[in-house]
Amino acid sequence: MGTGSGYYSCEQRPGDAVPMLKAVRSSIPLAIVAVAVVARVLAAVVLFRFYEPSQYCHQGLEIVSTALSLNAHQGFSSPFFTPSGPTAFVTPGYPLVLAGFFRLLGTGAAAAISLVGFQIVLSVLSVWMAMRIASFHFGERTSYVAGAICAVGLPMVMAPMRLWDTSLSALMLLGMIAVAPRLAVAAERRVWWAAGAGCGVAGLVNPALLPTAFLIWAWAAWPSKRVPWAGMLGFALVFGCWPVRNAVVMHAPILLRSNFGYELWMGNHAGGDGDFVEALDPMANLGERAKFVREGELAYMREKGDLAKSYIGAHPGEFARLTERRVGRFWMGTANGGPAFNAPLVLLALPGLALLWSRRRELALFAIPLLVYPLPYYITHPDARFQYVIDPVVAVLAAVALDAALMRLVSAGRKAGVASLR
Repeated sequence: MGTGSGYYSCEQRPGDAVPMLKAVRSSIPLAIVAVAVVARVLAAVVLFRFYEPSQYCHQGLEIVSTALSLNAHQGFSSPFFTPSGPTAFVTPGYPLVLAGFFRLLGTGAAAAISLVGFQIVLSVLSVWMAMRIASFHFGERTSYVAGAICAVGLPMVMAPMRLWDTSLSALMLLGMIAVAPRLAVAAERRVWWAAGAGCGVAGLVNPALLPTAFLIWAWAAWPSKRVPWAGMLGFALVFGCWPVRNAVVMHAPILLRSNFGYELWMGNHAGGDGDFVEALDPMANLGERAKFVREGELAYMREKGDLAKSYIGAHPGEFARLTERRVGRFWMGTANGGPAFNAPLVLLALPGLALLWSRRRELALFAIPLLVYPLPYYITHPDARFQYVIDPVVAVLAAVALDAALMRLVSAGRKAGVASLR
């Protein structure tokens, strides 16, 4: 048979298939990213079919209220849609993002669709980043599995539909894990300085990421036994503006946010079940909102913190029971009665983490976010949007377990085939 016009010899050399195989393999990541885009766009279509786009940017969220205050030239203030003065209830990162969208597009359908589109882009970048991390540490095959999980896993598909910093926080956490191996061998100060500045930005978006970030720094610096002074300087220059602003404007030493006492009380009070109670929130409870405005943010938060500490001190057993419940609800995604969509992913990630036992450095790197990031939510209250932040990391570990199981099945199948031929 001839070899022209698209025909190939039946005695084709094995090497001729190599370029085609490489082309197929290089197209897999693109296909996964495409599936991720389609899945999220379809989710957005469903969202706006049942949720009026013009109302999306008017949700009762502190970041929305603060962003509207910024656009109204009232400064960083009023987290509950009632003028109440300067605030540190939320950090400035995402409210500034929302304020930018509102300034350019208003608060109607155009802003809603653009914001969801922006969050979809962040979510899809997380899929790509998860694949890169899995490929670097565990190989190409595992990266495909991790990408597929991130592309179609329901919690990760739905995360960018929520008006919150979730998708950006997830991408930033993956970025920290991705750059950690380079930091471990970096000799240039500018690399550490850039990492520190990036960590500062992450802290301004979601301060819950900071303990994880600092431990990842420690992981990277440990082999050389060096103190990352350049990274610390980069972090201080970027993040330091926030506590300085709080000291000047709020007249109080607020390093992260003012609301820890309030969040602690929300999850630990008489008659509570460890979840967030909307009826007690100043956003929904006009009496609490009036009290917040009357007393002022700092006094209100201090009072709630004192109430929480008193309750915990008087009911240590109940606090332990609620904490145990919150741990389970955080990982299953069942806070406030939600379905346990995350259960399969978490149950797969556990053996994936165990398979890293002989690779202690990588075990530590991937265990850090799982062990450290959820700690504040164990003692306050969990929410699916908090848990979504570490889902891509969980997906990478689940991919490790699935890939190992698949290879064992293939190996067992080959052995059985060889045995049948004897």
